[in-house]
Amino acid sequence: MDLIQFFGRFHVLVLHLPIGILLMAAVLELYALFFNKQRTKTLQTIWLWGALSACGAALLGYLLSLGGGYNADAVFVHKAFAFAVIGCAFICWFYFCLLSRISSKFAPFITTILCFGQLFLLFSTGHYGANMTHGSTYLFDYAPDPVRKLAGLEAHPTPREKVTDLAQAHVYLDLIGPVLEQKCVACHNDDKSKGKLNLTRLDSLFKGGQSGPAVVAGDLNASELYRRITLDSHDKKFMPAGGKPPLSDIQVKTLAWWIEAGLPQDKLLGELELDDTARSILATQLGLQAAKGSWPLAKTEPLSQTLADELTAAGFVVKQISQDVAYIDLDYSVSRQAFTDQALEVLLKAKDHVAWLNLANSQVSDPQLAALSQLTHLIKLRLEKNPITSQGINHLAGLDQLTYLNLYKTKVDDQVFSALQQLPALKNLYLTETLVSEQALTQWQQKNKTSSLQVIAANYDLMGQNNEK
Repeated sequence: MDLIQFFGRFHVLVLHLPIGILLMAAVLELYALFFNKQRTKTLQTIWLWGALSACGAALLGYLLSLGGGYNADAVFVHKAFAFAVIGCAFICWFYFCLLSRISSKFAPFITTILCFGQLFLLFSTGHYGANMTHGSTYLFDYAPDPVRKLAGLEAHPTPREKVTDLAQAHVYLDLIGPVLEQKCVACHNDDKSKGKLNLTRLDSLFKGGQSGPAVVAGDLNASELYRRITLDSHDKKFMPAGGKPPLSDIQVKTLAWWIEAGLPQDKLLGELELDDTARSILATQLGLQAAKGSWPLAKTEPLSQTLADELTAAGFVVKQISQDVAYIDLDYSVSRQAFTDQALEVLLKAKDHVAWLNLANSQVSDPQLAALSQLTHLIKLRLEKNPITSQGINHLAGLDQLTYLNLYKTKVDDQVFSALQQLPALKNLYLTETLVSEQALTQWQQKNKTSSLQVIAANYDLMGQNNEK
């Protein structure tokens, strides 16, 4: 247990007190001066509390700095400005106490200098503190190039073109560098090198930190960086620390591949030998293929409100899949009425947005299923309790994204298995209380032992496990 660091970390909480108190005091003094308002004696107390809270914040900041991990020059500058804030605050308190007893023709000038001086010191101290925490370029990371130049920084580098061919991806610039920049550099940079580790450049990365080498070619166990990002998230040594979002599974696997591949640097992936597993990992990291379990469809614009209103008027309940996924979930079953051709016409207007569709117990017909083949983004389809047949299911052949199909209590028969060959993505199929025979189920099971499709029929999972639900 480290009590010094325990108390030191309260610095980030307490530092807001002197900022708010001294800012208020300076602004109120200037307001009374410039607008010729009566100055209240309460301001003297505000200055005193501002000075005392600044002392407390400075003490806690000093304790925090003893934990290391910060650039020594940056700490010195931040500390110097903090002492200046404290000194100016006490001077203001003392001066304004005297001001209530004596008058001077120089009082307005002195008040202006002291208040603007206090504001300048406050903002400067906060600026250098933020630099220590977030890096010296934090305030200007997203500034336009002219503003960056005025601040003495280089213009934004030209963004790398998006990789479209795995073989043309640069190992460090396209794969490793972006992962470190996104997840690690905030705490391991030139101004803030936690654990004496700087991950902004390859040379500093290879140099490692106080816990040893960050990465060791071909050896995951000896690579401290990999060890830290794969610890249990509750371990105090887990990285990223401080509750920051951890690396994704693909990002961890990408770094693991890089280490095991010998830490290649200035190479393109086309120059390296990659097995199928590595190709899949790196292609996912580069966005060339979807991650397993991720939303499988390309991004789309949200459904227009006009079309949403049309769908609602036609009897559909309209829901967006999630805040980040603009595709929609439509439910017609709650209308408790037959699925009309007019409703189908409105549905087809939204065909590019429909991902989930519930038409259960809606008197859907085989000809209407033919029209549903236009919903090429459909992932989940519920057709239970409808008078549809296997011939109608054949019309769904174009739905290559469909993973879920519920045909409970429909009139599909043994021919439905022929239709399954035309639905390559299908993972879950429900056939309970249909005309499908047990013999057909058994034959399909024997021919498709390695299939990932799970068929639920007559209370039995076709893959051989009793379904007790």
